[in-house]
Amino acid sequence: MDTSKPWSRYLGPESPDPHNFKYQPHSRPIFSSPWGPFPPIAPDLNLHEFCFPPNQPLPRDYPLFINALTDERVTLHQFHSRVCSLSRVLWHAGPNPLNLGKSPVNDKEDGEVLGLFSRNHIHYPMLAHACFKAELVFGGISPASTPFELWWVLRKMQITSIVCHETLLPVLQEALKLGSGEGDKSSQLRLVLDPGKIIVLSDNPGLEKVEGYMTVESLVRMGEKIPEVPRKLRGGDQMCYLFQSSGTSGLPKAMMISHKNAIHSSLQGMVAATQNALFTGIEPLRPQRVLGVIPAYHSYGMILWILRVNLLPLTNVMLPKWDIELALKSIEKYKLTTLPLVPPLVRQLAQSPLTEKYDLSSVVGAGSGAAYLPPDVAYQLAKKLPQGAGTPIPSGYGLSEAASIAAPATPGIFGLERTLPGTIGYLLPGMEARIVDPDTLQNVPKGQKGELWVRGNVVTPGYFKDPKATAEIFAEPEWLRTGDLMLRDEKDRIVYLDRLKEMIKVKGLQVAATEVEDTLLDHPEGLVRDACVAGVDNGRGDGSLFVRAWVVLSPEGKKQEEEMVVRKLNEHVEKQLSKHKWLTGGIEIVDSIPRTPSGKMLRREMQDRYHDGLKAQSKASKL
Repeated sequence: MDTSKPWSRYLGPESPDPHNFKYQPHSRPIFSSPWGPFPPIAPDLNLHEFCFPPNQPLPRDYPLFINALTDERVTLHQFHSRVCSLSRVLWHAGPNPLNLGKSPVNDKEDGEVLGLFSRNHIHYPMLAHACFKAELVFGGISPASTPFELWWVLRKMQITSIVCHETLLPVLQEALKLGSGEGDKSSQLRLVLDPGKIIVLSDNPGLEKVEGYMTVESLVRMGEKIPEVPRKLRGGDQMCYLFQSSGTSGLPKAMMISHKNAIHSSLQGMVAATQNALFTGIEPLRPQRVLGVIPAYHSYGMILWILRVNLLPLTNVMLPKWDIELALKSIEKYKLTTLPLVPPLVRQLAQSPLTEKYDLSSVVGAGSGAAYLPPDVAYQLAKKLPQGAGTPIPSGYGLSEAASIAAPATPGIFGLERTLPGTIGYLLPGMEARIVDPDTLQNVPKGQKGELWVRGNVVTPGYFKDPKATAEIFAEPEWLRTGDLMLRDEKDRIVYLDRLKEMIKVKGLQVAATEVEDTLLDHPEGLVRDACVAGVDNGRGDGSLFVRAWVVLSPEGKKQEEEMVVRKLNEHVEKQLSKHKWLTGGIEIVDSIPRTPSGKMLRREMQDRYHDGLKAQSKASKL
């Protein structure tokens, strides 16, 4: 690596020139990223040593994490020192005051797995990096979990020890009361958490214990007194951490991420940022000030707050939880340049009158991920930011099973064309893809709909201790079935249509719920603020469905009679879409649409409410 050009490590010998190389679309079944392959890395590289290469001095110090609520700060140098101290405590072969065991290298082994059960916190990334350095596998757990959901995830991840934020201790304590899971026929995995290995993440750094449990800060102080033992860290294909799936189609699963997976997920952003800067003629990897609202336990948050530490100068202003006014105040106060968001937050910022009250002139760019972003809000928020409506909010695409797969590209780089909202864009560095008929498992011709299959070094080895679920997502070795219905256009851009499981079959024809939702949101009078479309029982017992919509009215929609709004929306859909996509199941006006924290719509919940209502009506009519 050229030390005068630290970004040179993100360009390999096969990296294409951003000005001179022109990507050529083709019709072969397997298509590859215009960005080319990944730069080479050592096959056994540990994620912590990727972010903090041994024998290289740290760059000049700067604030790395800031608590938006309290202004508490952690600088890069403090972060590194604290990571080293805590890792000495967590290392199973060191003094090991917690009596931690060795972690499994894959799901064929048992071993120590540390749970991280916390909301966003300025010390969450430090915990993760200490685990990387200590070769301790951890599992990120949603802080929104109920006791039952936590109990389930603790078993799926085979958590043996846990770091719990002090405010979540009551949830953990209730989860432990549910027992080992001995009588649960839905899973063979039992609760293995050792109650003696509970550690508390407290907001008060002075506390040694909370409710009798040791605190993270007490362990950091303990680690400061333990001498460092130089050693070669293991990484590569070994398991690094576990992700909790979103649980949109049943209870969550746990997927494995290796050091190699994580490093390449990090590399994708670094490669793209470096090439974009070279293409636009600016110095790569300039300092950024970032709004920290994406949950750290999520794959998107993992990339933002953990996998990129020390790879470029980032000051991350962390919100403990989403608060639109605190977010806007933080943008103005800290002059934030970058806003990573999810669709519900894009919509809220786009539509809230509060957005007009704050100075957002520092924002260079915003982006969305984790779920589908409707085009209407991509334009609405862009209008309120310096980038303007001509540069709508881009939306990337990835899965917990493969954190980053595709995204829009800067127009012109590698000769690529602009990606419009409603489509995803081009494959990210190191990725290959196919569009496959989900029934026959045969490749479909370019331009036809099918399931997106991908392969690359970011793809998970599979679900932890769940070979059946793993086999379902890998119909062929290396090729991950995404479960998403896609189309590959003439430029080799990917167009998202819908989740395969959420496609609505009407008289043998497929209806993409997102297409109908976008049509409702695109009504010329702007009557709808949010929309959910799903298939509901047609009552005939023939397996076909009615298409039904649930809509949240905009301020304009609320000014009109509901009956009039429903009529106008039906007329608009019937004018724009084919007959089998019409809303034969009706339109219901609701106060809100249920979503996961990352923004994925819970269509199943709306369907269940509707069907439960029908059953209740049927019973009442028989009385």
